[in-house]
Amino acid sequence: MNRYEKQKLAVEKAMGEKVKAYQAIYKKADDEDRDPTEDERLEVESHLKAIEVLKKERTEADENIKTLQGVEDIGRELGPALSPSMSVRSEPQDRILNDLRGIKSIGEMFTDSAGYKSAVNQYRETGRLSQGFSTGAIAMEAKGTLLEGAGGGGGPLAAPVPQVLPGVVEKLFQPLTFADLLLSGQATVNSLRYVVEGTATSGAAGVAEGGSKPQSTLGLTTTDEPIKKIATSLKISDEMLEDAPAIQSYINGRLSLFVRIEEERQLLRGTSGGNEVQGILTSRSVPVYAGGTAVGNRAVQVFKAMNGLRGSAFLEPEWIVMHPTDWETTRLLTDTAGQYFGGGPFQGQYGNGQNMGASGQINGIQDYLWNKPVYVTGIIGAGTALVGTQSSAQVWRKGGLSVEITNANEDDFLKNLLAVRAEERVGLAVYRPTGYVEVRLA
Repeated sequence: MNRYEKQKLAVEKAMGEKVKAYQAIYKKADDEDRDPTEDERLEVESHLKAIEVLKKERTEADENIKTLQGVEDIGRELGPALSPSMSVRSEPQDRILNDLRGIKSIGEMFTDSAGYKSAVNQYRETGRLSQGFSTGAIAMEAKGTLLEGAGGGGGPLAAPVPQVLPGVVEKLFQPLTFADLLLSGQATVNSLRYVVEGTATSGAAGVAEGGSKPQSTLGLTTTDEPIKKIATSLKISDEMLEDAPAIQSYINGRLSLFVRIEEERQLLRGTSGGNEVQGILTSRSVPVYAGGTAVGNRAVQVFKAMNGLRGSAFLEPEWIVMHPTDWETTRLLTDTAGQYFGGGPFQGQYGNGQNMGASGQINGIQDYLWNKPVYVTGIIGAGTALVGTQSSAQVWRKGGLSVEITNANEDDFLKNLLAVRAEERVGLAVYRPTGYVEVRLA
């Protein structure tokens, strides 16, 4: 039994097992007097698809068996074969693989030679071969470099080419929201200058007729904000872009995302000086509220910070930024009876009624605390919350976020490499530091 006959038997055995497998699924559903579940339907479909593939393999095995038998018949008609090292037999599967690689097997070279064809014609016409028959010298050719590793075309023993599924399973990142909580604008130069009102003393008072009017004073100062660059890069090969065109849009999108993630970190916590945008929580003279007497109750601490904003800066807080861990502790606060102050998972707000947000609609999308939206991000760091207003700071961008590709970098041209670069230029103008409160949760 040759290997193609063995292959056919193995394929037929596998087909039988697949048939038994999906029949067992239907039998189980019938025994339990129910329709197959969705998972069971999907499993049956996978078995049926596998059977279709096996049918094709069986057909190919049958064709290979017929081809092999034909070659053996020709060999018997021609008489003694060549030496064992130059056997005429050419495996059909090898022929298919070699055709794909542009390579002829030894058997193909022999049967395609002029000497072989002449001998076959002579045999057909006369029914015999001349004494001392020889095909003469046969030119052998080899193309390409054969390697055993992946992509090297290592013959029939090489691993099969895998089925490539489209797309990339992307790693998930924290949703980016902080820049949207501030004003935005387009810068035209690499530095911003704005005027800040420092001290403002009102001298307004009642004045008698003809009396001197009291004077008010304003302390104005200028502040310069530099535009900083945030960038990243990646090396890829020419072959990757040529063989997988869709990968370019994926790479561009990921590098853009990495830049925006770093932007959000710098807007919150960027260090002063150096190459980073100075963040709101770093040396911006933002007031700090430290826990106070409400230790352990983060909701009360945040409320006192919000009320301080109303009393000192005369601003109404508009949003709260918290770390996931701190929001969890806050949202799961309970009374002595174990009821959640923010409403439980299966009932409305504390006491009765539905879970209502600041807008008056049922709250199922946005988190709220003291009727202010809460934006949850790990970038702010555990133990810190930020209460603020939109108009107190502005993000300035010079141009937009750009992604560019070049091979004119280092020795990339010689190595068939490309450098992909994503970058943007950003500045943060904090007009009113007292429009924010950093809450040190305790």
